[in-house]
Amino acid sequence: MKKWRGIFLTWAALLCITGCGKTAYIEDQRFIVAEGLDLDDEKKLIMYTASPIFSREAKDKFKITKATAETVREGKKNLEAKLNGKFGPGKLQSMLLGKKLLKETDALIYLDVFFRDPKYEINAYMIVVDGALEDVVHMNMSDKGQIGDVIKSMVESSYKSRISVQTSMQKYHKQMMDSALTPSLTEMRVEKNDLVISGTALLHKDGTYAASLDNQESSLLLLLQRDTSNPIPLTFHLPPEMFHTKEEMSYVSVNIKKGKVEFKTKLEENLLTIDIQMKVQIDLVERMFTLDMAQQSEQLEQAIEQELTKECQDLIKKFQKHQLSPIGVGIHMRAHDYKNWRKVADNWGKALSEAIVNVSTEVAIKNIGVSE
Repeated sequence: MKKWRGIFLTWAALLCITGCGKTAYIEDQRFIVAEGLDLDDEKKLIMYTASPIFSREAKDKFKITKATAETVREGKKNLEAKLNGKFGPGKLQSMLLGKKLLKETDALIYLDVFFRDPKYEINAYMIVVDGALEDVVHMNMSDKGQIGDVIKSMVESSYKSRISVQTSMQKYHKQMMDSALTPSLTEMRVEKNDLVISGTALLHKDGTYAASLDNQESSLLLLLQRDTSNPIPLTFHLPPEMFHTKEEMSYVSVNIKKGKVEFKTKLEENLLTIDIQMKVQIDLVERMFTLDMAQQSEQLEQAIEQELTKECQDLIKKFQKHQLSPIGVGIHMRAHDYKNWRKVADNWGKALSEAIVNVSTEVAIKNIGVSE
């Protein structure tokens, strides 16, 4: 009897529950799936939004809206005045930042509203546009799909291929707030009427643009960040005299299948020393010159070690030149040597730029393919 009474009371309670208010039809919603921020020639904020159109009567299935304002919140009001539907901010997939904006100011100031209002989506990807933001948002996508889906897919596939980073708004906020890190964002540009992930944009600690990395440098960045969940592709040009080949044929391509990267820091007399030790296992995926692997595999490993060390050293020099810390050395030092970290924490970028950095690598070829 008690069992049936419980069931009856449950059904009675469900029948008394009211609905959520007025019915909302998807045709009347304007979901913002991509948004862009940049500055015009007068250094006023320009906002672009991309939203799908669900109306059967509409010929176009996508709408790009532009507004000019002093703040993002003011821009939202101006955009709402141009949209014939209820503004839906919770579906944002991509946030595009023009390089003109980043060269002038910290974008986090403009993005403040996204982190304060719970209606906004902070898992959207952050992308820096190298060139005119207008060219990207008005790109002809008739052969690809809707711009929001296309850009999101490009960011995810380039990260999976390990040729660029993948940074959400939440991760970007963490990078900006952590004194031991500087932000690294996906970089995109237009090439011959096509969208291309060109690599990675690095930002100063104040949020302004610092430098760009190409796809090879971005792969090395992911290795130094110890992000090795997927194979990291690298192509090296070896000294042609080493294997008696032509200059234009002295290339080898590998996939790093496993990588172990360790940091060691030491502070003596205000001079920081950083030792970076890497042990990687690679698959040989391309070799453009003749080589007897049975006799010369160790020689090839040594040649790849030298090139990997050199390119990592060059990349770190670029970090030091701009006082950047995108690989997490500061996080390691803070966790393992907090006493000395406190001495350099307030001026970590300068300490890093003056540091002595030693890079050592060990390379082991584990796979040379199905035939030789």
